[in-house]
Amino acid sequence: MAKFSIPRELGSPEDLIKRFDAAKKARQTWFTHLSECYEYALPQRDTLTAHSPGQKKNADVYDATAVIGVQKFASRLQATLVPPWRHWSILVPGSEIPEDEHEGIQPILDDVTKIIFDHINHSNFATQAHESFLDLSVSTGVLACEMSDSPNSLLEFHSAPLAEIFPEAGPWGTIETVWREHKVPARHVDRLWPGAELSEKMKKRANDKPEDKIPLIEGTVYNTKTLTWYQCVLERNEKHIIFTQEYDVSPWIVFREYVIPGEVLGRGRVMQVLPDVKTANKVVEYTLKNAALSISGVYTAADDGVINPYSIRLTPGAIIPVGSNDNSNPTLRPLERSGDIQFASLVLDDLRRRINKALYAEPFGEIEQPVKSATEMAIRNQELVQDSGSAFGRLQTEFIEKVIRRAVSVLRQAGKIPPFSVDGREVTIKHTSPLARAQDQDELVAMNQYLAIISQLGPEVLGLGTKLEDLPQWVGKKLGIESDLLRT
Repeated sequence: MAKFSIPRELGSPEDLIKRFDAAKKARQTWFTHLSECYEYALPQRDTLTAHSPGQKKNADVYDATAVIGVQKFASRLQATLVPPWRHWSILVPGSEIPEDEHEGIQPILDDVTKIIFDHINHSNFATQAHESFLDLSVSTGVLACEMSDSPNSLLEFHSAPLAEIFPEAGPWGTIETVWREHKVPARHVDRLWPGAELSEKMKKRANDKPEDKIPLIEGTVYNTKTLTWYQCVLERNEKHIIFTQEYDVSPWIVFREYVIPGEVLGRGRVMQVLPDVKTANKVVEYTLKNAALSISGVYTAADDGVINPYSIRLTPGAIIPVGSNDNSNPTLRPLERSGDIQFASLVLDDLRRRINKALYAEPFGEIEQPVKSATEMAIRNQELVQDSGSAFGRLQTEFIEKVIRRAVSVLRQAGKIPPFSVDGREVTIKHTSPLARAQDQDELVAMNQYLAIISQLGPEVLGLGTKLEDLPQWVGKKLGIESDLLRT
């Protein structure tokens, strides 16, 4: 009898393999588009096509604006949403908790928040999140969170390459089921899935050659009846289940910035500016060829024979045989060139400016120019928040909240925090990242204007019309000050 089995409502191993094949087929239509984006903007992380370790992947990149811009985009996103070694979210009482109980519950939730971020900050979250943000710049970021046996943190994060991930969306467009097809060294199987049972054929192969990689299908399927996620790891060829596991919160964190209705994968910023990226790359390529021709030149040489146009190659230093050079009949003369390098530079500057703007690479322009005042920088910063707020709103839902919910699930299972549910009713999440605080600045500015106007009417009117005793606590919450330091 098989050691592992799957719930009846999820079907047989053959049904799961067919479901995976359908998800994989749906992803194939993205292959060309994704490959092009990775080729020009993120060549080092391109695993969609066959590659070998140490292979040179940027041979066709002439302009590195997008390559550098993607790195800056990921770094800026991390610093704005999930800055390392900082609390970018806090737990607060949910909507169904009476208001008069908040004061007693909030200190407990503050302690839980400290425990959560202690484990997050001592894990590999910062490095893995940055890698997933790189994939997000192209299409979709993928992060997995599992329980770790490390003495520093119970959380272990892993950024899975998009080439191996095949997500399924639910009826409302949210990612529910995640499939992964990858090859795992035989000696790592038991460490990844403790107690895994390989088929007899794979057991023999693992014993003889433990370094050989075993092709596996890993599916974390959402069970609509139990409202849980069921992980199934299968051998495709043998149709054999080697491991199963049930989760109350999915370990997969799949997040997108922009999604077109009817599509599962997201469309990143690189996709939006891909025409500019390709054009800039081609302009630089032509400019370099033109510069090479300017340095070395192309010459024509007189020849009594007949020219074969199919054998002519316009390369720097080339000599083209001709019947006559005229102009007092010189034996060798330079060939006139066409093209204006200065015009190409103007076009390239405009293309680079648009690419950097889309990737938030230079949101304030050239900082070294001493013409920008503090007021102008503040206005530009507010404009950046407004431009990015709508896109980052999806990331707060699909990324930050999923990370917190998964961390709570792991730590609750390990007995590190009390049993509770982050469902919005019992406990909810308040974002305190730099972006969220920047969004709160509007309310602080409005309050400042209110106090300035009402103060002109005198302190008596201000005291009668405003709850001054509650004002410090309100301002402290907007600035993200811990509740322990605020008096009620």
